[in-house]
Amino acid sequence: MFAASLNPITQAIAALYGVVGDINDFLDKHIEGMKKSDNPTIARTGRVLDMAKYGFGLGYLSSVVVIAVGQYLLGNTLSAISTIATAATLSNPVAMTCAAFGAVYYGWGALSTVERDEILDKLQHGLGVGVELIKAIIRFVTEKTHELLNSRNFEEIKHYIATGAEVFGKKLGDVTHRVGDVVGDGLDTLKEKSGKALNATAETAGTARDLASDALHSVARNVSGTAAKAQNSLAEAAEKIRQKMGKDGK
Repeated sequence: MFAASLNPITQAIAALYGVVGDINDFLDKHIEGMKKSDNPTIARTGRVLDMAKYGFGLGYLSSVVVIAVGQYLLGNTLSAISTIATAATLSNPVAMTCAAFGAVYYGWGALSTVERDEILDKLQHGLGVGVELIKAIIRFVTEKTHELLNSRNFEEIKHYIATGAEVFGKKLGDVTHRVGDVVGDGLDTLKEKSGKALNATAETAGTARDLASDALHSVARNVSGTAAKAQNSLAEAAEKIRQKMGKDGK
């Protein structure tokens, strides 16, 4: 199924992943690859997506719903192709899928009713499917994620969310709205700013040290030059005295 025949949302997802051929075939291979991953978090994420695909009998559409909802939560409006987002996705498509998947699990329930309705309205019109079906897919994925993933997987999923959200200028706490994540984002920002300040201070100190060193070398050179001139003058004066005494002694 080529991009020209797809609905707007699926076209945006296809563009995000750089799909030029059949989107259904791409997602089949993509999810199958995730299921076979040595990384348990990726493998279990792939399993949940696979279960949603076959459980609802919608082919690629169920996966597109999950990825699209996650992209909205990460900060991608899917209204225009983002060069940065596409580049980040193409460099690691599995990471972006895990980020979107995790955003659905952590972020959907954190939204207000108004915010959820806005996304549902966009998906309904963009995908051409009913709101209740979209809600059912989201609910299914959330429940299966809770069943299959453990605490270690969830920590890794948060890392994927943070990385994916960063592409769109957001942080982990902006997606999950959890106090701990928001505080963690604040601490990370503080560390980053402190690190930059320390680097700037070190650079300033280094510049001052170099300037002082140059000044000392300049003074030393001037003193050395002055001393040499004085020594030469004394030598010349002594020579003149010897010459005069020599003449007077004749």
